[in-house]
Amino acid sequence: MFNRSTSGRRATVVAAACATFFASMWPTASRADEPQSVVITAARAPQPLTDAIAHTTLLTRTDIERSQAVDLAALLASEAGIQLASNGVRGTATSLFMRGAPTRQVLVLIDGVALARQDATGQVGIEHLMLDQVERIEIVRGNVSALYGSGAVGGVIQVFTRRGGAAQAAVQAELGARGFAQIAAQVSGGTGRSQWSLGVSGQRDQGLSALNPAQVPAANADRDGYRNLGATLNASHELATGHTLAFGWVHSDGRLAYDSAFGAPADVQDSRTRKDLLSLSSDNRITPTWTSRVRLSSQRDDARNHETGLYGYQDRYVTRAQGLSWVNELVLTPHTRWTAGIEQQQQRIDADDGFGGVYDHARAVTALFAGVSMQLGAHALALNLRRDRTGGVGARNSGRLGWGWQLESAWKLFASAGNAFSAPPLGYLYAPYFGNPALRPEVSRSAEAGLQFARAGQRLRATLFQTRVEDELEFDLGSYTFGNIARTRNRGLELSYAGRVGATDVRASLTAQRPVDDVTGARRLRRSDALASVSASHDLGQGWRIGLAGRYASARSDVGDARLAAYTVIDATTQWDVRPDLQWFARVENVGDARYQTALGYNQAPRGLFTGLRWRLAL
Repeated sequence: MFNRSTSGRRATVVAAACATFFASMWPTASRADEPQSVVITAARAPQPLTDAIAHTTLLTRTDIERSQAVDLAALLASEAGIQLASNGVRGTATSLFMRGAPTRQVLVLIDGVALARQDATGQVGIEHLMLDQVERIEIVRGNVSALYGSGAVGGVIQVFTRRGGAAQAAVQAELGARGFAQIAAQVSGGTGRSQWSLGVSGQRDQGLSALNPAQVPAANADRDGYRNLGATLNASHELATGHTLAFGWVHSDGRLAYDSAFGAPADVQDSRTRKDLLSLSSDNRITPTWTSRVRLSSQRDDARNHETGLYGYQDRYVTRAQGLSWVNELVLTPHTRWTAGIEQQQQRIDADDGFGGVYDHARAVTALFAGVSMQLGAHALALNLRRDRTGGVGARNSGRLGWGWQLESAWKLFASAGNAFSAPPLGYLYAPYFGNPALRPEVSRSAEAGLQFARAGQRLRATLFQTRVEDELEFDLGSYTFGNIARTRNRGLELSYAGRVGATDVRASLTAQRPVDDVTGARRLRRSDALASVSASHDLGQGWRIGLAGRYASARSDVGDARLAAYTVIDATTQWDVRPDLQWFARVENVGDARYQTALGYNQAPRGLFTGLRWRLAL
């Protein structure tokens, strides 16, 4: 599975990760937020994390604050099976790979609503999603189209924003390297049957020159900065016992200066991306055994780019999506649960590529789905079926069968198999000059088997997986249009651990995979064979906590037969509870000042120091 020319640095990092996994298997003090936690995404219904058949991990608000990550991309970079590639530093276009599946094959949800972007980039804009108003994140790896439909080939990442409850307020301010500054505020409360939460944030980063002039002569040597304004609002009201109406709003406005590899060094490039997501839901307990949720959602993604110079242009890509879903859960017996529902979404793209390519297209997506889960003694079974009909593309059926076997109190076996698909975005179909209305959905088949150890706050999981994707969408240099011309095969092993060892909270992951072109056998671009991460947060007492986190990616290929070198990045953090309502924190990013690239020619951030204060007040 691995290249025989493995470097000593890679071997050292991987060995350290493995040592952490197996040393951590010994039962120690409990960590309250891991095995006892409940997740929703893996089965589209609440279940204990340790019962999830798919390889699922949970990042709580505590995990987010201890990591001191600013945006979603930075947080995901250390998770098992996930790899990121970006065109520079904060705010630049970021591709995500999960088990080798590119961004368009990974579904990103915010509070249950799938992010939609229908242009020809294949991205969803995770680089503009900040973490100050995020309560938790659930990551489900592998094929789950039978639950969620298009885009869930590689897995699902669901972001849950903060909810109302206890009356409290919080303010956070942070300063750091390269002119970074951020301030965020959040307030929440509730009266009687009503709860609400409101958060706002602003961020500025003067950045650095994104392109490396030694590799790209067109690089503009000026700094490429980033600004982001964000807001969230959640409100709910219990109309009667068991009947709740809820409203949610998520807003992000990101402005970026970037570098283009085409043009002249004096050219200027900038972009702006505005996202708004609105949702209205009604949760109802119809009978003691039947619960129902109806959700209406609307979202808009407005992306615009502007470049000067000989090849200057100004473009815009506006995606709109309106959705309606009805999901029902029926508990027939304490050991049998049924789910069923219907979803409908209207998708639209209104675009102007700046060179005369103007298009405006829409389509409807309708889906029916059902599933059953049963507990038969030590065995758990789950079956899910779904049918999606996408306007202009046709209908697809998805199915998934999962099995779990509790060997004894701490050990559990898992296995699952299924198929998935990813419908081509509207931009792939209809963009002038290179769109192809005859495109078919990408389709995949996958299987996995796993072994889990969970006891006394420790959770270690090993998963073997295999995925084949056919009719994969790529740009055809022969016809200069998109086409279903590729096939990808990936197989590998994922390890993940979370738990507490003495006074230290530990998270670790190791991924060994081989994502290749199933036609030529060549490695897929920007995807490593080996990924590893280890993070430790140690409680020193007296309100002090220190942390150390490292992540590693092996060498990988890029466009033009280029080779991107392996890299290891280490971050250090500390925090001090000055008093119960005031916390000071600081971090050093890239302690070793590693110089590396995740996309050919684009610099990643060097070493930087950041510090801030977090103030909380119960109202």
